[in-house]
Amino acid sequence: MGVIGSKPAPTRADRTDSKVNYKDKPNVAELGTNTSGIELSKSIIDFNLGERPCPLRTPVIDNFTITNTNPTRIHFQLDPSHPKEFQLTFSPSSGTIERGKTRTIKVKLVVTSKINVNHKATVLIDGAPHVLTARIRCETGVFGVDPSGIETEMDAGFQVPSILAMMKRSLLVHDGLRSEGIFRLAGEQTEIRRIKETMNRKEFTDSNDLNTIANLIKIWFRELPTPILNALPQESIFYSSEVSDCVAAFENLPEPQKSLLSWLMDLLIQVASHSTVNKMTIQNLAIVVAPNLYDVSTSNPMEGLVMSQKCVQFFHNVLLWKIQRDGLGGGAPAAPNGTITVSAPSADHPSVTSHSAPPPS
Repeated sequence: MGVIGSKPAPTRADRTDSKVNYKDKPNVAELGTNTSGIELSKSIIDFNLGERPCPLRTPVIDNFTITNTNPTRIHFQLDPSHPKEFQLTFSPSSGTIERGKTRTIKVKLVVTSKINVNHKATVLIDGAPHVLTARIRCETGVFGVDPSGIETEMDAGFQVPSILAMMKRSLLVHDGLRSEGIFRLAGEQTEIRRIKETMNRKEFTDSNDLNTIANLIKIWFRELPTPILNALPQESIFYSSEVSDCVAAFENLPEPQKSLLSWLMDLLIQVASHSTVNKMTIQNLAIVVAPNLYDVSTSNPMEGLVMSQKCVQFFHNVLLWKIQRDGLGGGAPAAPNGTITVSAPSADHPSVTSHSAPPPS
């Protein structure tokens, strides 16, 4: 489980629900744990591939350990995952661990079609869930790769990958900034895969499928080897109640992460400037985009939920600051009560959070 700093902060009364109150600073201790006495050696399984693509139809192996420091025996269980793109299995998949003992779990992955995903696998220990992230990267091209290794160009004053600039031009040319629900509505999955493949083959030129293009922008950021906000210390995301703290952290982002995030914020602010038409305010955009900028890699589900919420809060605060600094219009900036509701991460798509966006303004 990731370790979060111990910066003093007042307690928060609403910690049991899924609302982030901008006016409160949560106390780290309020995260709580259900992991006391349990140690997982890894929270991320990458099958020792590094940045190499995962081979198709060829098993790759990794392992992790569970250590029981409880005074009593524990029972664990891991269920296999068999979506159509891959099979993930564990050996042993269940058993007991005596106090003071460690058990090694073998993880086997077989991928049958090209996919980039951070898959969340649940380990039940005495009935309590703990989360492992299986990092699966099979595609090659412009998605899921180090941005410093692909073609870039200057766009809106920022040096960014050319594929991002091309997708933005598609949105602009086809009036996508005024499209209702842009960046919130999902594109058709078959079309997303088709256009993504043309982009990876460097054959993409344009598309008027606005929701697909907007989703592919989010997917591009989500599939980065290291998501943008993971370049910051975890404490910078956690302690995000004050706008000034968020801005200081943003200013300390290294390159190219800072330029990439600045480019994205500029685009989203343009979208929000049409919120009376597209129903996408800065708040709505923060809710649907922020989870693609941070990978919550922890075995503690409560910590994962809180960090997902705080990521939205961090991104929203930086967007508001940028609007105010640059004198831009960004739609309605915040809910009347300063609260954003964010639901728990999806089990099958960990980098995508299932969102409960506020009613359009």
